[in-house]
Amino acid sequence: MNGSTKSAKAAKPRFRESFGVFSPTGFVVMVFPDENSAEGARQALIQNGFNSEDVTHYGHDDVMKEFEKSETHADDVVQIGQDVAKVKLYLDFANQGCGFLMVHAPKDESTQRAVDVGRRFGLKFAEKYNRLTLQELA
Repeated sequence: MNGSTKSAKAAKPRFRESFGVFSPTGFVVMVFPDENSAEGARQALIQNGFNSEDVTHYGHDDVMKEFEKSETHADDVVQIGQDVAKVKLYLDFANQGCGFLMVHAPKDESTQRAVDVGRRFGLKFAEKYNRLTLQELA
């Protein structure tokens, strides 16, 4: 042993925010029926050319913790622009036990490829966070 201890599982990146608001510009948020489907899609995306650093699987518990914080601060000035209905939608999916992927896919081609792969795993919902817009994909 080299004296340093690394966890077997690397820490997940935090949800991307801009001024305290969930804003993963250039990312596609994908929702799957369950954790196994999300993990299968993650592995397939990596096999189809995405870097492992560009595809993060968040469990429903991760999403619930993150968005419940947003929901409790919905009236904060920092949360201006936070789509409260979107937070509720993600929380509803999380309460159903859905699995989530965040896929860095800034170009249209990579976005389409991600959605095509996701559909093979029962993709329930997907949207891309562009610079100034949200683009619903599935």
